[in-house]
Amino acid sequence: MPPDREGTGDEIEKLKKKLYSRASKDKPMDDIRAPLTPKEVDEVPKTFQKPPEDEAPKPIVPPIAALMTTRKKGMPFAAKFLIGSVAFFILAAGAAVYLFLGGGNVISPQNIDIQVVAPSLVDSGKQGAIQVIIDNRNSSALTLVDMLVDYPDGTRDPANPTSALTHIRDSIGTINSGQQIKQNVDGIFYGAEGSAQKVTVTLEYSVAGSNAVFEKTAEADFRIGSSPISLSINTPDTVVAGQSFPIDITVQSNATTPLQNVVVQGQYPFGFSAVSATPTAAAGGTFWQLGTMQPGSSEVIHLVGSINGQEGDAKVLRFVVGSNTDPTDTTIEVPVLTVPQTVTVHKPFITASIAINGQSSDGGKTIAVAQGAALQGIITWKNNLSTAVSNAQFVLTLKGPSLDKNSVGSSNGFYQSQTNTITWGPTQDASLGTVPPGGTGQLQFSFSTLAPGTGGTLVTNPTINLSVDVQGTSQDSTSGPQQVSSIATANVSIASQLTLIAQVLHFTGPITNTGSMPPKAEAATSYTIQWTVKNSSNAVANAVVSAVLPPYVRYVSAGAVGVSYDGSSRTVTWNLGDLPAGVGYSTAAKVIDFQVVLTPSISQVGSIPQLTGPAALKGQDRYAQVSVEADANAPTTQLTESGFSSGMETVSPK
Repeated sequence: MPPDREGTGDEIEKLKKKLYSRASKDKPMDDIRAPLTPKEVDEVPKTFQKPPEDEAPKPIVPPIAALMTTRKKGMPFAAKFLIGSVAFFILAAGAAVYLFLGGGNVISPQNIDIQVVAPSLVDSGKQGAIQVIIDNRNSSALTLVDMLVDYPDGTRDPANPTSALTHIRDSIGTINSGQQIKQNVDGIFYGAEGSAQKVTVTLEYSVAGSNAVFEKTAEADFRIGSSPISLSINTPDTVVAGQSFPIDITVQSNATTPLQNVVVQGQYPFGFSAVSATPTAAAGGTFWQLGTMQPGSSEVIHLVGSINGQEGDAKVLRFVVGSNTDPTDTTIEVPVLTVPQTVTVHKPFITASIAINGQSSDGGKTIAVAQGAALQGIITWKNNLSTAVSNAQFVLTLKGPSLDKNSVGSSNGFYQSQTNTITWGPTQDASLGTVPPGGTGQLQFSFSTLAPGTGGTLVTNPTINLSVDVQGTSQDSTSGPQQVSSIATANVSIASQLTLIAQVLHFTGPITNTGSMPPKAEAATSYTIQWTVKNSSNAVANAVVSAVLPPYVRYVSAGAVGVSYDGSSRTVTWNLGDLPAGVGYSTAAKVIDFQVVLTPSISQVGSIPQLTGPAALKGQDRYAQVSVEADANAPTTQLTESGFSSGMETVSPK
């Protein structure tokens, strides 16, 4: 080994000893820190030079920064992974969209063709031929295919024209690749001439290997051509709340052959009341049967009605024309055409309400009163304007065959019998000369109804109609008096009058009686109890007569139909069921007989005992919708028949 290299080796060994010796005074250079900004080092020494002999050897240590390998800053691995994932997802989604929409061996909705073929015009009431054509141009089959069809309102089923056809679901199953399916979805379409109609078809399907359900929709538009029948409505655009207004309904036949069983039905909004109709309407003024209409003929229905509502309310009246083969049915079996009519409600400048014997007519409520009764009426009114009304005048009109014209009157109004009207104005009531804003008042009147059969005429389902008209001038009005007709109406239904007569027979009648006359104490004497029932003007339902027997009287069954006896309550009951109007007036009265046996006590000697308690007749008036009843006094041994003489009514000693 050359000496210079050998010396160098010795120096290295000495340096190691100093660096790793625990006893060395020179500490290792552990605390030397690299500067914040390392200095550039041109050259890193690779060998050590021999120090001078007079100096101790020192290690040559390059700066730490020079020993470090410089590295470029790189992106974190997590960020690289995230970017890669997003890129993969975008590529996968793009591929899926391309494959789904672009074709290939997968299902694409663009490769499914749906055509809904319909004529441009379909005559109302005629069957329209609608065909659906489905083509599957995909390379795979469509599975679990359902076809849904939505029809326009009013469509009817060709197989059953009385059945509405609004929506169907037809299960097709599988449509193979390249297969074409044709389906007929005909209907009978109705509507006004020229009205637009639409049939919508939705295809629901699945694909192999997926439980998802896909849809594709198509539709066909067409118009209604000629209609076999037309319907037009003529009515005011604006009406006053509570005021009667006319409605003219014109039905026109456009058919070339007679139309059978034509009917019209009115569908009214809340608050509407039918006052009158020509021809007469059934089902509460909502149904007209026009029968057979010849080609080109027309029928006009004149309807008068009123509407209650708030200021500015828009009310829609609908009228439907069609046919019905059942004359007893008040609904339309096959509707052909529906026509709506909108009216706007305005509040009258003065409102009023009518009450009869404390019963108010508000809300169109019918007032029921007894036949032949004296009635007290009150009109309550209010000025709705923000200004005063001068010269207010109210006119009350009373109509009805059961009105007793001789009984009508008012303490501060004038009754004109020729027109059956009562008038209140400033002449009769000075307070009506000027009515302040929001002012209120009351007008009183009275009248009576005729007794049943007065003048030899029995009125069936009698009603008295009352209506109030008012006119006046607003102080800021420049157009003269404002007039409102029928600001208040009331319908007074007169309940049927029932009559019950309880009579006792012994010598006559259909039942043979025995026993002493006069009756003796502790001895039995039989009597016939005869009940007679009359009913005047209205049909009465569930009519029942009942009476309680005293403890000294025994009931004997006579086989009378409808009569029963309850021993625990000692009550005799006659169940009549329905009582037609006019029973006992225009037709024979209802009569029933049953037998009782009187066994008086010694304590009753010298008395005239009752044979039954008071009898009561009760039922439900079908027209007036109120309960009606009649009573009969308790019958006694005081008889009025032939063969009876004075003294036979008193119980004698045994």
